[in-house]
Amino acid sequence: MFPLLDRIGPFLIYSYTAVLGLGILAATGITGWLAHKQQIKNWFDAVLVCLIAGLIGGRLGFVLANWIYFQDHTASIAKLWQGGYSYWGALASGIFGLWLWVRLWHRKPLPRHAQNMSFATYTDLLAPGFALLCAFGWLACWFEGCAYGQETTISLFAADLPDEFGIFAVRYQTQMMGLVWSLLIFFFAMLTRSRWHTGQLFWLTLGFLSLGNIGISLLRGDPVPMVNSMRLDVIINGTIVLISAFFVLYSHVTR
Repeated sequence: MFPLLDRIGPFLIYSYTAVLGLGILAATGITGWLAHKQQIKNWFDAVLVCLIAGLIGGRLGFVLANWIYFQDHTASIAKLWQGGYSYWGALASGIFGLWLWVRLWHRKPLPRHAQNMSFATYTDLLAPGFALLCAFGWLACWFEGCAYGQETTISLFAADLPDEFGIFAVRYQTQMMGLVWSLLIFFFAMLTRSRWHTGQLFWLTLGFLSLGNIGISLLRGDPVPMVNSMRLDVIINGTIVLISAFFVLYSHVTR
């Protein structure tokens, strides 16, 4: 809709980058507030680890998925401000980065107040902020035109929207669907965070987000690799739902 917000001298302010930046700030603020209430130390370090790992992995995943373009435009790989991130790459690298940080951190003697700060403790802490960041991600896609919907007829769930090339048509409002669903999961995580065993809240949040993404992906019109006539993102989201269900049950049994 509005890929460029403004220009400051020679610098362009891209809407995708600006909205995603606001989402990171909002998610960090929520996480800090929860960490203060739960007296969780080193929360900001955990946020930085996930952010840095997520940005690197998300960009790397996007570049690899679009290598046909980037192999002839290698200078564009480092232009992070122009957008272009893989959700799956950011998610996987963020989780792995946090797990590795906790493992390395616990290899040294810890003060008494930090001895119970496990990987599951931090993932639960980050869960509401993660859902909120996903909502801002969908809003950023609405501005940019990515993750657009299939063409359809006029209905309650459709509007005159562009694709990533700026071509307008009556399409499913997939970005708004994703935004609303992510906000619902955010409020779910905030309201029920004290009801779950340690380690369950994050996997519940991730599982519900992925479950909603399955339905939304079936209405999306942007091109993705297909596996036997099924979109690859549907398969990945379904796999994440199963993995999340496993870890929720695992946390309950081990408890």
